[in-house]
This record gives sequence, structure tokens and C-alpha cells, in this order.
Amino acid sequence: MKKYLLLVLLFLGSKTFAQTVQNGGFETWTNLLFFYEPQGYVSSNYASVLLGTGGLPRANVSRSTSKHSGTYAAKLESYAQNTGDSLGVPGLLITGALDLANTTIKPGIPVSGGRPTELRGYYKYAEGILPDSGVLTILFSKYNPLLGGLNIIGIGGTVFSNTAAYTQFSAPITYLTAETPDTVIIIMGTTTSIGLDSASLASAPVGSILFVDDLTFFGNAPNSVGSVDKLIEASLYPNPSADLVNVDYTQTTTSEVTIQLLSIDGRVVYSDRIYKNSGKQTISVNIADVNAGMYQLVITTADGSIRKGLAVVR
Repeated sequence: MKKYLLLVLLFLGSKTFAQTVQNGGFETWTNLLFFYEPQGYVSSNYASVLLGTGGLPRANVSRSTSKHSGTYAAKLESYAQNTGDSLGVPGLLITGALDLANTTIKPGIPVSGGRPTELRGYYKYAEGILPDSGVLTILFSKYNPLLGGLNIIGIGGTVFSNTAAYTQFSAPITYLTAETPDTVIIIMGTTTSIGLDSASLASAPVGSILFVDDLTFFGNAPNSVGSVDKLIEASLYPNPSADLVNVDYTQTTTSEVTIQLLSIDGRVVYSDRIYKNSGKQTISVNIADVNAGMYQLVITTADGSIRKGLAVVR
């Protein structure tokens, strides 16, 4: 899923461009016997087929001819495992591949051509028997050969509300470092309570349906993070996390420190203020009561701000 921030002012110029997401039109699907899977994505079908409805296999991500363009769109649906349930299995899609040998998801697909500033596409959404919203999260990352993993360098997303006809959306992307990404992780779901734990896989309002089609990146951000400050490169760990995260950084000025955790739609879900002297610092944030999902951790001092992408898992 995200380690991140490098404050460098390296302007290489900017230009507007459009870059189609791999299988962003959802035209290519693979027949896996019990369900079809869109190429370049892993869906919740693997879990939903096992959980089923009334003991029978049931896929909740499918190819649909109710599309914006082309032949197909992706249809995601939350369904009940048992008759009368108000909460059930959410429909989820994530770019990547399934590692069958280790039963894990290898998240992300290759991306090249710059630093897109937004993801555009088309969607339809209908909430189920309880109030709900669809969600889309974007994580841009770059392979770190020293750590042997992906560093999250950009984050974005949007929330989908009810609309009966295909409607264009734009999900803005904020960069946390000056680097250019080589991988993108896109997560889509029928509910804002996204997670792969047992509780999340049975907590979506039944009947919510999300259609997605024609995903395309636009824009090209300059290789800077927007402002120059005096904060030294910071690290956040562990990430993903379920209970406690730590941020190591150095501040040059003794000052009050503001800590905020922002959801992908800009809501402040955690806030605190502390006082720190100059020098090397470690701040610990308790996220045990935060819902699973993607967030941005922002730490602000008199020197400037640190922004880190954070994945909360349950």
C-alpha cells in the first residue's frame, strides 16, 4: 500500500499532458472461472466468492456494458452474505497483481512520463440501504533500492456521491517529495470504510454500487514540493500501521508543533499540539481509533511542514 519527504527545489519546467492509465477503460478482462478480473487490477472477488451469499459463491466486481465509452466499465457492488443483513461485503479494486504463491497482493502498476496533477475519469454511484459514499485513492511511489521497497511520494483521491448518470470526476494529486514516480496504486471502493481485514469485509452498507470508466492522468507538476522550509528529511514508520506511527525529523527552531491527520477528502481526523526544542525529534501518533484507509500526516513547526502519506490498516 504507502519513507517519504525530500525537500529539494529542482525545477525542470512543467507541461500539460494526458496519460491513459493501464486498462483505465476496463476493456480487457480475464476469465477466472467464477468471475472476470480486469487486467492490471486485483479485486475483492477473491474474498467475495469465498464469503458468498447464502453459502453460494458471488463475485462483487464485474465487467458491465453500462459504460461511459468503449465496451465495458468496472462495476463494484456491496452485497449481503445473509438475507436481511444491512452490512455486507464491499466491492474493491486495486491496481496490481495477485501473488498466488504467497497469497498476497503486489500493489501498483508502472507509470512514466512525469508527475500528473490529477486523475480524471467517469463514475456512477448509488448508495445502498444506508448512507454511504464511494471512494478512490491514488498513491504515487518510487522504488527505493536501499530499502528494497516503494516510497510513497504523492497522494490523492476523491469521494463519490449519488449520481444516476455518468459524471466526470477529478482527483487532485499532492506530491510529498520532488521525485518522479515510477509506480501508481489506485484503490476504488463502494464504501469509505476500505480495508482487507475481516471486520471491513463485512461492514459495507448493502446495495451500494459504483461504476468506473475511462481513467486518465492529466497535468505535470514541477519537481518541487511547493515551499522551501528548514526541516530536514523525515521518516515515518511503520507504514502501513494499525496502532502507533512514529515520525523522525530535525527542526532548527524551538517552537510549538501541530500534528494533523487528514483523510483523502480533506477532513481532519486527528489533531494535537506539542512543544519541541530544536534538534532531532521523534513524534509518536496513536492511530488505534482511526478507521482503515489512506491519510496524510502533516506536522507543522516554525521551520515549515512535513507531509507524509500513511496507510492505516485493521
